[in-house]
Amino acid sequence: MIRAMKLSPLTGKRILLTRAEHQLTEVDRMLRDRGAVPIHFPCLALEPLPHEIDQALPLLEKCSDVLFTSSNGVLALQRFCHDRNRDPALLLAGKRIAAVGDSTAETLRALAINVQIIPNTASQHGLIEAYAVHGMPERLLFYRAEEGSDVLAANLRKQGVEVDTVKAYRTICPQGSAVEIVSMIAAGEIDAVLLGSAKTARHYLQRIGSGRVANAPVVAVISPAMADEAERSGLHVQVVAKTASFEAMLDALADYFDANPS
Repeated sequence: MIRAMKLSPLTGKRILLTRAEHQLTEVDRMLRDRGAVPIHFPCLALEPLPHEIDQALPLLEKCSDVLFTSSNGVLALQRFCHDRNRDPALLLAGKRIAAVGDSTAETLRALAINVQIIPNTASQHGLIEAYAVHGMPERLLFYRAEEGSDVLAANLRKQGVEVDTVKAYRTICPQGSAVEIVSMIAAGEIDAVLLGSAKTARHYLQRIGSGRVANAPVVAVISPAMADEAERSGLHVQVVAKTASFEAMLDALADYFDANPS
């Protein structure tokens, strides 16, 4: 007797992906692997800050280590170099490079930049532990968002490390039309929306233009802290990841649909 394979609770579910366009590939694949139908609706766009990057070039010459805490920082530097006909790999040659996680490391490797430090936990706290193992920088240059956390820099400074930060980019709300997505939600054609940051949640509401419509799909977020911020923004969160990752968010969403079959 042949047993039928049990389908994933996400099979056939139409799920809105709201990350920046250049970050959608991995989550798209994860959804397809679970039988879901990913629908792209970027609610973040990268805006490099070339003046800030240019101003930091003298600091780059002086530092021993360079840190990237997101792929966005890498891409901002790449665009800066492209516009000035420079090679980012040559620009960072001779520096010890750290990346917050595998995704950021892969973005660097795609530019032929060797990554020496990747923490076991993809966070600024994980980087603090990684530097303790691999050795503290003599002087660190940190490419980060305009609105970024200072936890790592403050911690390293307490340990005597000179840290310079480069506000290399900001994330903004895309300006394209959302009419098609709003129509799909209104027609009941979107089952859930994935939100990976508080800013993404705010931009999602901004792009949809109606709290009632934005709350029609199941709203899934990446952490309890983000759930609180999303609720304050006007979203009704039904699914919260147990750990801060998109894989965990999909697990939680699958559990939700398993317990609430349509």
